[in-house]
Amino acid sequence: MVAPFESHYLIGGRYRLERRVATGGMAEVWLALDEQLQRQVAVKRLKESIAKDPVVLERFRREAVALARLTHPNIVPVYDCVEDNGTLVVVMRYINGKSLRDILDERKEQSRDAKGILTVHTTVHIGRSIAAALDKAHREGIVHRDIKPGNILMLPNGEVLLTDFGIAKSLGAQTEEDLTSDNIMMGTAKYLSPEQVQGKPLDGRADIYALGLVLYECLAGRVPFQGKNDQETAVLRLQRDPTPLNGLCPDVPSTVISVVHRMMRRKPDNRFTTGEEVARALESALAGSHDAITPAVGGTPNKVRDPLMTPQEGITRTPKSPQRDNTPKRQVHPEKSLPRKQRTSLMRNYIPVATILTAAVVMGVLLWNGLQNTKSAVVVSPDPSSVAVTGNAALASIRSYDPEGDNVENDELVKNLTDGSASTTWSTVCYVNRSFGSKQGVGLVLALTERGIGTVKTTFASAPYDIDVYAVDGPAPANLDGWGFAQSNIAGADTGAVDIPVAIPATHILLFFKEVGRHPSCSSNNPYKGEVAEVEFYPTAPE
Repeated sequence: MVAPFESHYLIGGRYRLERRVATGGMAEVWLALDEQLQRQVAVKRLKESIAKDPVVLERFRREAVALARLTHPNIVPVYDCVEDNGTLVVVMRYINGKSLRDILDERKEQSRDAKGILTVHTTVHIGRSIAAALDKAHREGIVHRDIKPGNILMLPNGEVLLTDFGIAKSLGAQTEEDLTSDNIMMGTAKYLSPEQVQGKPLDGRADIYALGLVLYECLAGRVPFQGKNDQETAVLRLQRDPTPLNGLCPDVPSTVISVVHRMMRRKPDNRFTTGEEVARALESALAGSHDAITPAVGGTPNKVRDPLMTPQEGITRTPKSPQRDNTPKRQVHPEKSLPRKQRTSLMRNYIPVATILTAAVVMGVLLWNGLQNTKSAVVVSPDPSSVAVTGNAALASIRSYDPEGDNVENDELVKNLTDGSASTTWSTVCYVNRSFGSKQGVGLVLALTERGIGTVKTTFASAPYDIDVYAVDGPAPANLDGWGFAQSNIAGADTGAVDIPVAIPATHILLFFKEVGRHPSCSSNNPYKGEVAEVEFYPTAPE
């Protein structure tokens, strides 16, 4: 029988309980007084209904051990671990603040328009703090597996701390039994990574994905995936990318959005590798942004206090009151205030310049005469573009192109473009709007067997569409700017085959979708998708 907790109850002859401050699914937390050190502490104990479950008890013990190893300013520290009447009690630092979950919910209650949105600066501050905490945990070989607003605590002075390592798992611990079932997704459905949903082995990048979801909610006021139940919510992240933040938060700097989007890439290899990388990227993104709170040049900024920062960490804003224009009303000649001998003489300054120019002209004439009399041959490097176009170019390969995402877009479907069947297709993923949300677009890169010109016959399986056609004579550029100017634009309102001429000799061709139409296979939240059935290349012989 577990002794019930109550006020004034003494634990371990040292910790005097005062009041219960939080209750979760497995444990409850009490405020207590450490009578030896005369300081407030938090006492965490398993609920009586599960306190005797050996698996739960061992998981709770491991949390205490894990936290004891993680000494970091952004992780709630463990002070002590004692046994009380047959059950384990963990003593931690008492955080006199609120959880991020409470703060977001309060914002929603205060204003329907606020939607729980935090400022960009506060969001980045939270992201950097938790990323630093995760970096420490991952370096110690621990994956948290339950990053969510409820496990992030915030103090009025701006401190942000990570807590609740109850389902954390050690990396590479082959001898340590995993106390979680293979058939149960450990974590909270809204904040799971794709690999957690699929039951794959995890590393620190799963926590980075979850932190990206948290920052997304801080900025947008909602999580990107929300189904009818936990299972549907979890599976949604396997089917599509989050709705881009650009359309939801137009005032958020694109540099910050790019970092959050990268954190939420479906493939772990395309995310940041470490928490340190995330923290640096967020810092750089905010430092490089130019938003509404950047002071104007020449203005005298005032300090404005962020509610989650100390007064010394205030944000600068440009004063709204008009500044007096002290520009003199008449032309001023400050040089005339000097004695005549010290005034600048324009004629005196021009003499050295004229001398230099005269010498340059004489040297140029001598050099020209020397070149005219030389009998040595001039070697000219061959121009790569002078390679003849034979008319034998053929389609060597096709790959998808997503320069602002994962670099690929449903690449496994590309093979359908050359199988000769109009019933099999390649498509984009579903997007929130016709212009691909935060991206400029996505497309297909065609590689030719040799330099050539000709016609790309493209069979569109969905409409409308709007694409730019690029061509380069050389390797395919990694980013869109490297392709130069589009050689043509093709837009259509109907499905079917379209001949796209390529008049510039090229080895690579890019069909870049800028807009697509609604597609019946997409959800109402992300209804837009482009679809192509076949792509063929017909070379043209030079005249």
